[in-house]
Amino acid sequence: MMRPPLKPAGSIPRAGRRHTALSVLLCLAVGVPCVGCGKAADHSPAQAPEGEALPEPIAVKEAPTIVDLPRSVNSAGIELVELPAGEFEMGAPDSDPMANPDEKPLHRAVIERPFSIAIHETTVGQFRRFVEATEYKTAAERTGEGGFSFNPQTRRLEPSPQADWRNTGFPQDDSHPVVNVNWDDAWAFCNWLSQVESVRYRLPTETEWEYACRAGTGSPWFFGDTEAAMSGAGNICDSSLRKAYPFAEWSMTWNDGYPFTAPVGSFPPNAFGVFDMHGNVFEWCDSDWNGADYAGKIIPDPTVTDLERMKVLRGGSYLSLMVFTRSSDRVALKWFQRNAITGFRVVHN
Repeated sequence: MMRPPLKPAGSIPRAGRRHTALSVLLCLAVGVPCVGCGKAADHSPAQAPEGEALPEPIAVKEAPTIVDLPRSVNSAGIELVELPAGEFEMGAPDSDPMANPDEKPLHRAVIERPFSIAIHETTVGQFRRFVEATEYKTAAERTGEGGFSFNPQTRRLEPSPQADWRNTGFPQDDSHPVVNVNWDDAWAFCNWLSQVESVRYRLPTETEWEYACRAGTGSPWFFGDTEAAMSGAGNICDSSLRKAYPFAEWSMTWNDGYPFTAPVGSFPPNAFGVFDMHGNVFEWCDSDWNGADYAGKIIPDPTVTDLERMKVLRGGSYLSLMVFTRSSDRVALKWFQRNAITGFRVVHN
């Protein structure tokens, strides 16, 4: 099933399964008919749910047993773990009712050589160090089009020419994941880091990303196969977000303590010791996405121009339904687009 593209510049990843949280956000935030339902956008201020008290923050789950793997910290303060070469089952089985066609078929994927992956999403502080060293301007800044930010008057995430990686409209410090960066911005960071470290840094392929996320598991999430297991395990759409952002009616009932982004590493890692693979922010991958299942995704479409090129996003975000945070879930965005729910992490061989 082809997931239709969205507007350029600042944009929210598309969701083709049904009239979902992400497509509703596009409807309400951008001012165009919602993908999948045609509902007209409503920019009236959101109303807080009446009589709804915010529950106490839930306890964070205990981490699984961490595999003993080589670890390192580079000069930018990025901690990495080296993952071994290996094979794993990638994608989703036909028996998974949550899976989209582009997650199939379930297939054996091979990681031919070891690679090191950042255990955290790239932070605001790390991106700031890059900007200060290079005087780099992100696409949001260079074009004057901005990105997405939270509007306290309407209580919604909205496109704004003032929005960029420094200005999101919600609280962030240097420990939070950087957002409002497009695929090119993420690669610019990798290229700078490669020069500083004399090692080639890059974005992960989606095969590497899923391998790192699963950490040897075959379930929809590395901690299990039920929604209840997500409680205390990641930063997704919860009651704290709905309190700040009342139209998020798809939120889970628990309070994870972070309405928007959380400091990286606030929730338990997987068995590889990698954090925030389920939720917090979507993560750019280096892989192209052409709307096909895995059997056809390696065939490039010669009719696609550079401006139409789609890149894979993985992991889900603080705005996501649980279905979008599964290990096999695939979402895509045009490479030049950016928003307040997408960041990245780096790898190197």
